[in-house]
Amino acid sequence: METQIFPLLALADVDGLSYRGFITIKGQELPFEIQLENVKTLKNAKLHGSPELKRLLFGHEKALKQRLEQCSSLTEFFVDLKDLLERIITKEKREPMPDESYYSKLLSELDTVGWDKLESIDPSLKSLTLILNDSSGRKHKIYISLSFSYPQTPLTVQIDLPSSASKMSNPTINFNDIISFYSKEVEKFQEVWSMLDDIDANTWVLEPDKPKRSDMSRRIALGNHCSLFIKLDEFNPKKLCDYTLFGAESFITPLRTNIAKNFNNWDLLLSIRQNLEKILEINFPSPEESSDFNVACGICYAYRLDDVIPDQTCSNAKCGQPFHQVCLYEWLRAIPSTTQTFNRLRGDCPYCNDTILLIINDK
Repeated sequence: METQIFPLLALADVDGLSYRGFITIKGQELPFEIQLENVKTLKNAKLHGSPELKRLLFGHEKALKQRLEQCSSLTEFFVDLKDLLERIITKEKREPMPDESYYSKLLSELDTVGWDKLESIDPSLKSLTLILNDSSGRKHKIYISLSFSYPQTPLTVQIDLPSSASKMSNPTINFNDIISFYSKEVEKFQEVWSMLDDIDANTWVLEPDKPKRSDMSRRIALGNHCSLFIKLDEFNPKKLCDYTLFGAESFITPLRTNIAKNFNNWDLLLSIRQNLEKILEINFPSPEESSDFNVACGICYAYRLDDVIPDQTCSNAKCGQPFHQVCLYEWLRAIPSTTQTFNRLRGDCPYCNDTILLIINDK
């Protein structure tokens, strides 16, 4: 990677994956280290720095990640980083400092709510994270942003809950009222979270990669390149849920037959996972068995491509190779023998040369 524009940047290892140096912002030198995952790309690189650099970049993690993904060289990235830091410092200089009453109010609020509930606080004292424990011992993070004119200016409150959760109607209220309000809200979803926790612990979940408390759906591996997508009703999570089967028809047709045959055997005393295994007449692969299945795309050889996993499968029972829709689309478009009818492409499977059908979804 080119570094000539930044003479204070030096290679820190023999593999070319780590650099150390200084970046000068308005006369101030900030030390840092950047660690690359691959010498050819900045994607997934990790930036470490001095306490002052961390303070300046706090709250700008998304912008930093976007720059790492978009920049093609270290030079380009550090030009962007320098511009970002200069704008942050300029903005800080324009913002008025809080008066003594702001600090007194903030300390009073934390004394009332309990310092044990404070997980972190921004060095600028304009944002903080509180921890809320529900009746099942699950930890929920409440993100609060404040203005220096608080309590005259409303708070901004964020918490990861299902979309049906109630929102606070008066965000100017104090921290203790926020804890009280969301303590009641999280109790509404204890049963559905228990169902989802059971699925996460005892099945191989393909999607979401890192489930959040607001995620009510799961895509579960079944083996043979097949998977089951389910979406739970957050207020009635034990009822038969919405589902979709993915995979080669030769494998999923028997599963559909089992569902039709055992549909009336759904037992509300069992968990969602137990019921699904019962009516499908299978045992879900466990997380420990995940390495036994090939889920990488047969074209790009990656599992996740822009956070999308392979969702197309060859219908040949002897093949069953999965592909990303975009990879298969590009592959089929490049083959002269491929035919297209409206949103359907029909061509040869890249692996077995059997006929494969791709239905193009507008995503």
